[in-house]
Amino acid sequence: MRVRIAAATFFAGMLVAFAFLGAAHGATRTGRNVLDLGDSLSVGTAPYLSARLRGYRIERVHDVGLHAYDAAEIVAGRAPSLSDVLVVSAGTNDDPRIVSTFWRAVSSVVGNAGPGRCVVWPTIVRPPAVGASYDGLNRALARVAARSRNLVLVDWVGMVRRHPSWLSADGVHVNVAGYRARAAAIAAAVRTRCPT
Repeated sequence: MRVRIAAATFFAGMLVAFAFLGAAHGATRTGRNVLDLGDSLSVGTAPYLSARLRGYRIERVHDVGLHAYDAAEIVAGRAPSLSDVLVVSAGTNDDPRIVSTFWRAVSSVVGNAGPGRCVVWPTIVRPPAVGASYDGLNRALARVAARSRNLVLVDWVGMVRRHPSWLSADGVHVNVAGYRARAAAIAAAVRTRCPT
């Protein structure tokens, strides 16, 4: 009798454990996992993004000097186990004269994410560098977005044009109000444009 009770207790415990593991496994693919991959703008945005995306599990990979090709390599290396949503802030540190390299990097990120994942990418605000504007990189983003349903652009350029007082002297980084607004726009894109 004791053996039967012990066995029943053991099997009941195993069923609970399997149910828990199944629920935990299911929770990893619900659209509520976010990889926040980006440069110094991501660093400034991160605390406000966390507040805006409560209930989401956010993994952060930040490098203040991140280039788009760095982001592409990181995403390619994680392709088998990527989060459901990728928030990518890259391009600000790229050479605006080499649009083709940037275009390939964005296409690689979107391709490795695959159609089942959503990529949210704010457009690039930066004064001209090395004699070229960043308009070409933003046009490249728009071209990839036009053919890739899983790439969602956040109009950071438009937001900053409407609120130039956000910008610091370098023309790239912003004040607290700017970072809050950037986080709100990214979170809105994640919540409304990325399936859960």
